[in-house]
Amino acid sequence: MYKVGTDIVKISRIEKSIKSDSFLREVYTEAELNHCKTIENYAGLFAAKEAYFKALGTGIKRPIRKVEILYTDKGKPYIANDESCDLSISHDGEYAIAVVVKW
Repeated sequence: MYKVGTDIVKISRIEKSIKSDSFLREVYTEAELNHCKTIENYAGLFAAKEAYFKALGTGIKRPIRKVEILYTDKGKPYIANDESCDLSISHDGEYAIAVVVKW
């Protein structure tokens, strides 16, 4: 059975949140922090993690940094240590969105 998780985030909300070191430590891994060059990157990763938990059907588990988003050589995002799902992240204007399909 396939399960789908989706999350949308207002980028300005994440922009305020990343000013807190405790938020950064709770949400993002070292590799993710190194990847993020823009506020949109941070927002997309946050949405991806929440979408993943929704696809699992477990609710949001803290700290959410235990879910790590990495990228292939071609730039496609994926969930580390979970080969039974697919991830897409996008952003436009004020919002970032992520969709996870789990099988």
